Amino acid sequence: MKKYCLVLFSFYQLINCVAQGPGPIITAPKSNASLFNYKAPSVGLKRAQGDTLTLPFFEDFVNTTLHPDPKRWLDNQVYVNRHFAVSPPSYGVATFDNLNSKGLPYRQLSGNTQGPSDTLTSKPINLKNRIIGSTTTPYAIADSIYFSFFYQPQGYGDVSDNTDSFVLKFKDSSNEWKTVWKVSGSKIKSFKQILLPLKDLRYFFNGFQFRFINFTRNTGNMNQWHLDYIRFNYDRNRNDTSPADVTINRIPDGPLKWYSSMPYDHYKVDAAYNTLDKNIVTIKNNNPVTVNRFLSYNIKDENNQVLFNVPTTTIGKNIEGLSEINDSFGQANFNSLPGKKPTIKMSCTVIAGVNDDEEGDYKSDYSNNTIVKEVKFNNYYAYDDGSAEGGYGLDYATLPNGPGYAAIKFRSSKADTLRGISIFFNQSVTDVSSKSFELMVWKTISEPPANNMDNDVLLRRVEVPYPLYKDSINGFVDFIFDTAVVLSQGNFYIGWRQNINFILNVGYDNNYRYALEKDFRNPNLFFNLNGYWDKVAASITGAVMMRPIVGEKVIVKNPASVNTIQKTPLVVYPNPSNGKDVVSIKCDNQITQIKAYDITGREVMSIDGNALSEFTITGLANGVYTLVITDENKSVYKQKFIKTE
Repeated sequence: MKKYCLVLFSFYQLINCVAQGPGPIITAPKSNASLFNYKAPSVGLKRAQGDTLTLPFFEDFVNTTLHPDPKRWLDNQVYVNRHFAVSPPSYGVATFDNLNSKGLPYRQLSGNTQGPSDTLTSKPINLKNRIIGSTTTPYAIADSIYFSFFYQPQGYGDVSDNTDSFVLKFKDSSNEWKTVWKVSGSKIKSFKQILLPLKDLRYFFNGFQFRFINFTRNTGNMNQWHLDYIRFNYDRNRNDTSPADVTINRIPDGPLKWYSSMPYDHYKVDAAYNTLDKNIVTIKNNNPVTVNRFLSYNIKDENNQVLFNVPTTTIGKNIEGLSEINDSFGQANFNSLPGKKPTIKMSCTVIAGVNDDEEGDYKSDYSNNTIVKEVKFNNYYAYDDGSAEGGYGLDYATLPNGPGYAAIKFRSSKADTLRGISIFFNQSVTDVSSKSFELMVWKTISEPPANNMDNDVLLRRVEVPYPLYKDSINGFVDFIFDTAVVLSQGNFYIGWRQNINFILNVGYDNNYRYALEKDFRNPNLFFNLNGYWDKVAASITGAVMMRPIVGEKVIVKNPASVNTIQKTPLVVYPNPSNGKDVVSIKCDNQITQIKAYDITGREVMSIDGNALSEFTITGLANGVYTLVITDENKSVYKQKFIKTE
């Protein structure tokens, strides 16, 4: 009997899993930017330092997303998000991996080279003098200054290897960075607080800084650490381990039941089916004692018109110490929203009568007691929430090369036209940027237990020469069809076909839960490696980040369509080679590098120079190749090339 494997993000686990049996696997992503356009950033500071900060210092990463708040931080390499961490102290965290601020790998993907990756550096802090009003008093060890933070390896993302490390450094008065704390990689654990006293006078100066760094292999968006709830203040002690803070620590569920987004005209056809009966919010009590809490919440449209509102609940609910609970609030009617692509704004605030003052003690200019979630009706169906905690692909295991299929089922509420497919491609473990595949659209497939491909109804099949990556975090690429596909009301399927064994690494949203059921197999995912369709493993509960684009014709200013994937000012000739051993390149800029990959993705040629205008193909066998050509501006061009007799 066939086995299926879920690879939990480690390159070595990937190798071990291959022996277990064929099936979909999961790797890991944060971003999807071009591997070949990457320039490794320095670990140094990136912004002007500006004014020196003073104690107290507080950060729980709920005030921004994508990048750290420049009021407190000098660099922006970490990914500030609300998705990766499991049960954090509050709903925002900073995630450290092997991708920079634009989602580019720090080093060429291979999984071998070890080195520093994401860095998070504070602005300078005045630890020389304590200023209260007009009184200035030098800081001393007796002021009992403590630095604390919470951290978690892996979270919903990738397990960190035991060769990885997460490091904290302090800068002293001689401008040297001293390692004051370090931990090795491991699988997921609960968030742990680290509490460090400052007892060295070398740190008591105006210009003190601290810095977090993760060290890992060059695997892209893998081997993750999550940082939260940094507190830095005087008059603390070693027993100050539990913040007196009641927070929201997870994005609310709702208001849509099955999708995170869908076309508004489709929603209104069957609003009851598509709407969750209540919205769910998760509240965490970081105190060691029980706290009573109340809620206030509202739902508004994009014009701030109130659709549903409860100022404050009249009956409180107890939350035991160091625990979290799910609470719920009512639902609005969304049948009369303005515009074709309206937006819903859900706001929820938790109110605790006592033991909820930690944030105020640090004079924070934002509150982790309130969260706002926006849901936009768009021209696509999306199960995913837009943030990828993993990558999804087919693993042939010991099977020979041959056709392999992945399919995702959607339900269209009305008859319409399919205009294209939007995809997030992950970069992790290995480079698959030269691999070709085909986009597939089916009206029906033979879901198990039918298992008869002869009954599949194929609507569209389009060849894609290689995945496309955007220079942004979680950036989707739209593949627009030249001719629309007619959809009937009801189920349809999108996916891909590949002919050789490689992991395409389409984004995987590990936070998705089918019908809000935790650890429930996603019933909308299917694969085919043996000539018949099968369900994914029970451990695959998330959503694949492919979105069918439906409705009106899509006007794309700079199309990345399946027919014109890339237009470049570059010509390779003759192509096919027509028996010529020397091939010429015409380009607006000077060429500095030429690489060739065969159909399996193996690099078979690499040439470096200052002004390359031709190359010799004598050593290449007849066949189809992908040329990856880099110019003086680090722009990258990809060109299919055929060598013939």
